[in-house]
Amino acid sequence: MKKSILILLLCLTACATPTTVLRNAKTGETATCGGGTAGSVAGGMVGYSIQKSNDKDCVNNYKSKGFTIEDVNL
Repeated sequence: MKKSILILLLCLTACATPTTVLRNAKTGETATCGGGTAGSVAGGMVGYSIQKSNDKDCVNNYKSKGFTIEDVNL
């Protein structure tokens, strides 16, 4: 019983998607995609997958506007 509860909690735990920073070389404008936890809170692993897909769409949208992915060294 305890093991089942633990597994359920792990599946519902919020995990942030990776953050992607993009920059427009012409304007210097930056944009950020990802880093959200809303999808994973709402739907566990399924929600995380949906959020990751939304993040990919966000990146592709900015790339189509001339943005490139910024190399961020932390």
